[in-house]
Amino acid sequence: MKTNFVNKSLIALAVCFSFGAQASTDFFGYARAGMHVSPDGEKGNGHPDYIRAEGAPNKYRLGNEDDWAELGVRHDMYENGPERAEIGFMMGTWHNPETRSNSFTIMQAWGQMYGILGSDKTSIWAGQRYTRNIADDMLDFKYWDNSGRGFGLRDIEAGSVLMDFATVYNNVAYDDVNNPDSTRRSAVLMPEFRVHGIDFLGGNLTLGANYAYIIDDTDIKKHVGAGNYDRDGYMFTVNHKASFAGTYNIFTVQMNGGIGVGGWHDGEGELLNLTTPGTSYRIMNHGFCTINEDWSCQYSLAYENISMDNASDDGKDWFAAGIRPKYNWNKYLQTEVELGYQLVNSDRFDDSNTSWKATLSQKVHFGTVPHIRFYATYAESETNWEEQSFGKHVATQSKEMDSWTFGVQFEAWW
Repeated sequence: MKTNFVNKSLIALAVCFSFGAQASTDFFGYARAGMHVSPDGEKGNGHPDYIRAEGAPNKYRLGNEDDWAELGVRHDMYENGPERAEIGFMMGTWHNPETRSNSFTIMQAWGQMYGILGSDKTSIWAGQRYTRNIADDMLDFKYWDNSGRGFGLRDIEAGSVLMDFATVYNNVAYDDVNNPDSTRRSAVLMPEFRVHGIDFLGGNLTLGANYAYIIDDTDIKKHVGAGNYDRDGYMFTVNHKASFAGTYNIFTVQMNGGIGVGGWHDGEGELLNLTTPGTSYRIMNHGFCTINEDWSCQYSLAYENISMDNASDDGKDWFAAGIRPKYNWNKYLQTEVELGYQLVNSDRFDDSNTSWKATLSQKVHFGTVPHIRFYATYAESETNWEEQSFGKHVATQSKEMDSWTFGVQFEAWW
């Protein structure tokens, strides 16, 4: 079945490619892959340990990540003045460091029409879509991500600002309390509304509201219990992007509640928490500064606090700080150093979980991409409790781990 699925996907992509001779077609994608080895891995099998603090939602990525690839095509099917209709398709594959195997999926497939409602900018779309996600690149953390299957309107003109509306549908996982080894799913509707393009403090302000609602809770009542879940959740977001003094900065504050306690992050509603509701807030600040022609630097700061509604569930707070200075030797060679630290506290335990890592990377490239990166990463972590699942923290024997990872990797986007 998997082979048939892959073959059908490749055929569909080839058909889209063939359109290029007749009309406008754009190809886009991202890929990284290479050799990653560790003589100090915890499992003693040569595979690297991709280190993050236990309980953290993500990790500092340079020299601390596995293979990933996305390949997409966008094709204009119709164009007449401001009116345009397109289709798009993107597939992806990645290497799972836990199972040591590759996964494959269709990430996006959509149709979109531009030039509606009397506006050259406004469009309507339907399909499986990324909905203008916002991410901290150093952490590889998509913290505003309402991806899924649905429809939406983009760039509705309202005076000097623009509005987006989307509604997506996802099958969200939850644990069956009567059978701990069984994972069940319920359908959740996830509408989103954004106002963007607001001029504020020398930058661009975006305001957003997300909502999640369990469409039919009959099954979840049966397998969880009527009093142990919420039926809906929310997230409010304030996001500000600005450039000043050679710096491009992104600052975000988010408030979450109900089944949205974990925030809308990293795709397709998997981090909605149907049986562990609560409230939380998240503050993200990250960006890039150019010091001169030779020196530049990325930076990342994050804080998240989560409180749980059910007395049997455990809240936590997470702090992360990272910096990645870069030196340009010439137009072919760059050296990067990434330092990252994470700390996670549990409401149940006194001791914290921590991690830190340092990566030295030498990049070689012609033009902007692709890069070929030679790197060495040293990382340490201390684990004093484990997060079995969201809101479920258990005691564990305290353990410290340190690991070296060496690798050569290419990275490109287009």
